[in-house]
Amino acid sequence: MASQQRWLAAPPSTNTVRVRLIKDLGQMSIPSALFFEPVAEGHEVFNGPDTAFLIENKNLGKKAVFDLGVRKDWWNLPPKVRDPLAFCIGVKVDKDVPEVLKESGVPLDAINDVIWSHSHLDHRGDVSLFPPNTILNYGKEMAAMKPEVTGKEEAVFLSSDFAGRRNNEIDFSNSTLKIGGFRALDFYDDGSFYLLDTPGHDHGHLSALARTTSSNAGNGKDTFILLAGDACHFCGVLRPNVSHPFPHPHLPNSTIGVSDVQHPGSLLKRHPKYQQSPLVAAELLEEARVNPWYGIAAGQLSTFQDPVLGQKTADTIKEGFDEAENVFIALCHDLSLLAEDNGKPVLPTLNDAPQGDLNSWYENGWKDKLYWTWVSQLGKQDKNGRIQMREPLVTGFWMNGKKYEKAQDVFDKALKE
Repeated sequence: MASQQRWLAAPPSTNTVRVRLIKDLGQMSIPSALFFEPVAEGHEVFNGPDTAFLIENKNLGKKAVFDLGVRKDWWNLPPKVRDPLAFCIGVKVDKDVPEVLKESGVPLDAINDVIWSHSHLDHRGDVSLFPPNTILNYGKEMAAMKPEVTGKEEAVFLSSDFAGRRNNEIDFSNSTLKIGGFRALDFYDDGSFYLLDTPGHDHGHLSALARTTSSNAGNGKDTFILLAGDACHFCGVLRPNVSHPFPHPHLPNSTIGVSDVQHPGSLLKRHPKYQQSPLVAAELLEEARVNPWYGIAAGQLSTFQDPVLGQKTADTIKEGFDEAENVFIALCHDLSLLAEDNGKPVLPTLNDAPQGDLNSWYENGWKDKLYWTWVSQLGKQDKNGRIQMREPLVTGFWMNGKKYEKAQDVFDKALKE
């Protein structure tokens, strides 16, 4: 697939973890300007499903969950956290991770660790539903945001998020290991699963790198999945790039979910970089082919704590991981992860196929099939040349199966109950 093949190097190990995708943890339609810029016409709304990942280290007999999605009773979150949801077009949460785990035959007391990528409500779920033996892991910087530190008025967490279990603060300050440009910690001390320091979006934001096959174990290649959390929100922040230029004259035949996407040449002319100046169109078109569609949002609405650092992190992910042929990128809110081919999901999920996993992504060519699927989220151009915005994934604010037009209506309802 790549014009210039790259490979991620990591310390050798014979050990791997099993990675399973968890879906149906919430749907949110949100103004795109919160996450990336400059927002292209027709892409004013970002459709973001919530996903999480079940990690299993069979050698050690341990399981972990990376991120938890939105808690089902999101209206019970502290006001400072829940009130900004009023900016959304829609919020709906049908299930949470504990529910999916139990339905899939995974008892909650089998989960040794919960790992938060960061503090935002659409990642931390409701840890209190897990038994006390489950350890909560999070970036050290988040400790300053605990309720006993912030006080009730400024609270972003509930006391129940931390109570009654071991809290493990992940501290990269003394790490001497780097992978792909990021400071790293070996979570299981066996080379199978690393936590990476990926700052910018939120205090203590971290990602995870799962080794899915090992050349040292006789599997031919070392392959990995990067669980990037919210280091960036949309694949267009990473793509196109030097190793994977925008396809010309057509998208690869293997690409899934782009049957109604216009001709790539016409689509590329909507690249923000090309739009900068039509006077040097030919040069800019070629430049657009090898530069990401978007940058990290830096405007007033940005959800990034430090947009400059966030852009540096996104660039490092692009160059060190996304351009590497042996790494599959999993952004938490990437609709591509849920893409279907002829009505069947491309990737197996714990929800629908509990026995399946993502470890064979390389052999199955899933990276190739899904690499350009993100362009389907850009507005569609009609026959008259007008850009039509894609439909929101969800509209309205849902509480216990009922739709409300405004978030405040949900908050008011919760107060009465």
